[in-house]
Order: sequence, then structure tokens, then C-alpha cells
Amino acid sequence: VSRESYLFQTVTQWGELELERAGLGKINYASEMNIASALTMDKFMNKSYFFGVSGLKCYGLLNDPALIAPITPLASGTSGGTLWSTKDGAAIYADVAALFRKLVAQTKGLIERTAPMTLALSPEMEAYFTNTNQYNVNVITQLKSNFPNLVVKAAVEYATTGGQLMQLIVNDIAGQKTGYCAFAEKMRAHPVKVELSSFQQKKSGGSWGAIIRQPLAIAQMLGL
Repeated sequence: VSRESYLFQTVTQWGELELERAGLGKINYASEMNIASALTMDKFMNKSYFFGVSGLKCYGLLNDPALIAPITPLASGTSGGTLWSTKDGAAIYADVAALFRKLVAQTKGLIERTAPMTLALSPEMEAYFTNTNQYNVNVITQLKSNFPNLVVKAAVEYATTGGQLMQLIVNDIAGQKTGYCAFAEKMRAHPVKVELSSFQQKKSGGSWGAIIRQPLAIAQMLGL
């Protein structure tokens, strides 16, 4: 499936008087401006990996049109609640186990419990992995015991406008990666342009978003 890349840039500018004033305070102003511009570029690139770019065939890990629709959490919380705020450790672990069963069903049994996988969710939801069951065993301990090659990753982007999202991603199937983050150019720092009493520098980059080769290798749960 074809994809379109998006090119973007930012320009930093600093003047001689600014440098002089900052220097009196022992501040390396030009260096800090460069760090800030590089961080700005990196943050935008990261957003493109999650959401792609609107108006282009450039999609992210959370909105690729080929992704299979998410399932809902089990109604096993207090008073039949589905939110993790109503559940103990056993109920939260049961939701993760249900997501794994969904992944097995999608891949027609190609995935084993010991396969390298990534469980991705928001930091707010990851905090619930400290909840314990009736035997005082927390969720993360159960996950490590039953899924030895599982890695948990937290990102704020999983707190979506439609609710808290969780993804279980198999790293690869039969040697082919499930997906990867692609860029045309990570970041290029162009030459510094000298003006009459100031300096300018452009930084540019390009993103292809997240390239998902095997959507069936990603199972989702929405509404934690």
C-alpha cells in the first residue's frame, strides 16, 4: 500500500545582543536554542508516528485504516464497571488476557504466549498495574510470569479523545516485522546563515508515519 511523506522544518534565530546579554548570565543561549529546536522537531516526528498527517496517505500507529477495530474491556469491575478505576488486579489482568486471546484469534494461532510482544498504553493506565489480586500479587508480576517476553511501554498519546486505548503488538510474524516508524530524513541541520547582526539556522525533516505491514498482529482495547 502506497504512503505519502510529509516534510517539515523549523527555523531558529538569535541576535548578537541576545548572545551578549545571555553571556552576562553565563547562559549559552545559542546552544540552548539549538537544543530546543531539535526537541521541537523530535516531538513533531513522534506525533506523526502516532497520528500520521491529516490530508495525506500518512498514518500513525493509532489511526491506520487497516487496524482491526478495538474490543471493550470486560464488565468485571465494581457494579459491572468496565473502567480500570473500578477493578482490582485480577480483573485488570483478565482484560490483558482477553486482549491476548483476541490477538491469537486474529493470527489464527500463529502467536504463542512466549512470543516477543509489546503492550502499549498511557502512563495513567500503566499505574494500575500496581493493583493486586486477592493473593496480593500485582498485575505486572502476573504479566511477567505468564508472558516472559512481554515489554510494557507507556505513551501519553494512548489517552485518546475516544477513551483510554491499549494495544498488544507482536513484534514480528514469521520473521517479518509487524511495523516500523519511517522517516524520509530524521533531521538535517542546515548551515548557519549570518545576517547583519544576527544568525539563522533551519532544521528540516520528513516523516512517513508508522508503516504497519501486518495489521492482524496488533490487537486493541478501548475504554479502559
